[in-house]
Amino acid sequence: MNRKSKTLAVIWFSVLAVAPVTAWAANTPPSAASSSPVQLLAKGNNTFAVRLYRKLATSTGNVFFSPFSVSAALGMAFTGARNDTARQIKKALDFQLASPGLNRAFKSASDEMTAMAQKEGAKLNIANGLSLRQGGIDKQFTATLKNFYGAELFSGGLEQINAWVRQKTRGRIDRIIDRLGPSSACVILDAIYFKGLWEKPFSKESTRQAPFHLSSTKQVRVPFMYRRAGFQMLNGKDFQALSIPYAGGGFSMIVFLPKTIEGLAALENRLSAEKLDHWLDEVARQPVRQIDLYLPEFTMESSYDLKSYLRELGMKKAFGKDADFSAIKTPRGALWIAGIKHKGFLKVNEQGTEAAAATAVTMRALAMRRYPLFRADHPFLFVIRDNQNSMLLFMGRQADPESK
Repeated sequence: MNRKSKTLAVIWFSVLAVAPVTAWAANTPPSAASSSPVQLLAKGNNTFAVRLYRKLATSTGNVFFSPFSVSAALGMAFTGARNDTARQIKKALDFQLASPGLNRAFKSASDEMTAMAQKEGAKLNIANGLSLRQGGIDKQFTATLKNFYGAELFSGGLEQINAWVRQKTRGRIDRIIDRLGPSSACVILDAIYFKGLWEKPFSKESTRQAPFHLSSTKQVRVPFMYRRAGFQMLNGKDFQALSIPYAGGGFSMIVFLPKTIEGLAALENRLSAEKLDHWLDEVARQPVRQIDLYLPEFTMESSYDLKSYLRELGMKKAFGKDADFSAIKTPRGALWIAGIKHKGFLKVNEQGTEAAAATAVTMRALAMRRYPLFRADHPFLFVIRDNQNSMLLFMGRQADPESK
């Protein structure tokens, strides 16, 4: 990455390892007929995002994942599921559409977001793939993945799969799978790469080392970027929320900062899909005003095996020998999901040109109380979304900027 650019780079990779065995399919009619298919997809995606975040956030430390990537990978698997297996995937992922409509919605969403990113000078690459390990995969299933998900079909083992990963993530993720069992039939792949310029860039000269409070008794010193600019900020009862747009305004990072150092746990306890949607709407209604923004530079890497989490969300049959993926490989009982591996990479940095002056401006603003302050110097929650359809692409928690 060019350290002289003001960028946020995000990579997320999802892999579904499918091994021999089975399940069953549901065609529930779409709800909320007044909503477009992409909006229905976004609604379900965002609900799933919060539910999975609450599962991942039970452990300490940083959290980072892409709900859209997980949904897309399992959306492809859902295409081949039937009966109870399909019903459980649909419920766990909160898919608002039956498989044919869901596939079209994923295609439309991917096309719209990619086109918007290209128009605004950002980079958003969404890639899907299917590595065929054994014969007998249904041709209609592979045609669906190619037509609606743009999936690349290829044969090969570990090295071919990991080479695909390296290419699609521009080398940020070197390996996603360390081993494949001899019974592995196919691997469903999804990768997202995002890189965007801040609409209001920070500057190198304003970056200074300052304390980030891990708790009320522990802190670390990390580089803080600074910028005084126009932002939309919500000043809630126990938290602030600030929208940091990327150039063009089509994508934003929204940071939710508790007002107390150890307030993130209480905020997470209140978190629900409905509340998050309400908070995001409230932020979007705020007027743009001058804000003194301090944001830490940080890099995050994550690696998850999501199998147990998705079981907890009700997706159980897909992982057992009574699974029904008969639309991928017949007969029923021929396939089940052996594992779901995910890795993520996130880097927020700025190497601009205004350091000392920006720090001086900050000191003056604090002393004179002329501008509201947003200083993210303790654990916070964040999301990155497509503003057009409110689709959450990424979601996470920054608990320790020194920890990757």
